[in-house]
Amino acid sequence: MKKLKSLLAALLAVTMALTATACGNTDGQQEGGVSTSIDPSTVLEENSDVIHAFGGGSSGGGYYTISNVLSQYFTDNGFGNFIAQPTTGGSQNGLLMQAGELDLAVINGADCLAAYTGSSESFQEPYDGMRAIAVLYSGCLQMLVANDDSINRVTDLEGRKFGIGGAGSGDNAHAIRVFEACGMSIDDDIDAQYIGVNESSDQLKDGQIDGFINMASIPYSVVTELTMSGKGKLIGLTEEQVEALTAGEDAVYSPYTIPAGSYDGQTEEILTVSLPTILCVDAERISEETAYQITKAIYEDTEALCELYAGFDIDAQTSLDSMKIPLHDGAVKYYEEIGLL
Repeated sequence: MKKLKSLLAALLAVTMALTATACGNTDGQQEGGVSTSIDPSTVLEENSDVIHAFGGGSSGGGYYTISNVLSQYFTDNGFGNFIAQPTTGGSQNGLLMQAGELDLAVINGADCLAAYTGSSESFQEPYDGMRAIAVLYSGCLQMLVANDDSINRVTDLEGRKFGIGGAGSGDNAHAIRVFEACGMSIDDDIDAQYIGVNESSDQLKDGQIDGFINMASIPYSVVTELTMSGKGKLIGLTEEQVEALTAGEDAVYSPYTIPAGSYDGQTEEILTVSLPTILCVDAERISEETAYQITKAIYEDTEALCELYAGFDIDAQTSLDSMKIPLHDGAVKYYEEIGLL
C-alpha cells in the first residue's frame, strides 16, 4: 500500500491534469472545468495531503468516466487528493479495496453485496469493511448485437462470439447471471470474449464479434453510435427471463423497460433489468468526516455533478431503498440530518 501511495503522490499532478480530458464528453458529460457551489476553503483542510485511490472501470466505460469526474470534483472541493484508477470494474474494484489498494470505488449493487457477504468465487472471505455512500444512478442492462435478422433474442447467440467484459468485471458477472437465467452457460453455449466495452464496440463494428453486454444509463453513447451507424441493435429479455433475474429476497436486479425510440431504429419497448451503481468506500481509510462531506456534496451539489456527467440520477430515498450493504457512519450522519434515518 505504501508503494502505491508513493506512486500516486508522484503522479497526482499529471493525473489531475488529464482528468478534464478523460471526462470530455463521454456518455453525455459536459466539457470544461468543475462547476460547484461548495467553497473548498471551508472543507477538510486537514486532508490536503491525503491521497485516495478511486477505482472506476475499463477505458471508455461509464465507471471509468465517473471515477475521473468525481476524483476531480472531490479534490477541487478539499476532501483530499483523489486519483482515478482504471480497473476492470465489478468485483475487481471490491478485491482491490479489500487488499488496501483502493480507498473507494464505483461498484454495481450485485458485486457490492457479493463482496460484503463473500458470496461469490472472487472473495475468499467477506469484505466486512465495505461501506456504501450513495446510489449514483441505476444502470440498465443493454445487450447490443450485430444488426442481423438471425439474432433477435438471447438464445440466438448460441455458438456466437460475444463480448462479456474483462475477467472480474461487472459486465462479466452480469453475463454469467443473464445467460444462466436464459438456460445457457458462457462456458458451453457461447464463444465468450473477455474484452471491455471499447474493444467490444470496435470488434462489433468490424464484424469480429456478434455482440456484447453492458450495464449503463439510457442513452449510452456507445449504443447510440452503433445503432445510428446501422452496425448494431438492442435485444431484450423475455418476461420469464426477467422474472428469473428479479425474483426472491436476495435479488439485486429490478425489472426495467427501455422505452421505444431510445435509440435509432428501436421502434418497440425492450424488456430488461436494472441495477444500482453505488459509490462504495472502505470503512477505515475514508474517515467519518470525509464520508459525511462527500455524501452532503452529492445531494446538495447535484446540479453541478450532473453538468459533469449527465448519467447521474441521484436521489437520497432511492439510495436508501436500493443499497443492501451498511452505510458509512459519515453517510449515516447526513441521512439522519435530512430526516431519512
